[in-house]
Amino acid sequence: MKWAFNKNYKTQLISEHKGDEAGIKSSTIKIEGEYIYGFLKSETGIHRLVRISPFDSGARRHTSFASV
Repeated sequence: MKWAFNKNYKTQLISEHKGDEAGIKSSTIKIEGEYIYGFLKSETGIHRLVRISPFDSGARRHTSFASV
């Protein structure tokens, strides 16, 4: 939503489901604006973020996924 806000697109949070312990398990966002389909059509699929959490004393890698 931050990307859309910075580009002056209209956004609407349709639904949001919180995770069991923290974070967001799933959400549905509506984005409206000129050429928005063209900007976002190449983003379809699964996105993976791998990082070392600063809160994990074992310095293990944590993986998060997002489906567009």
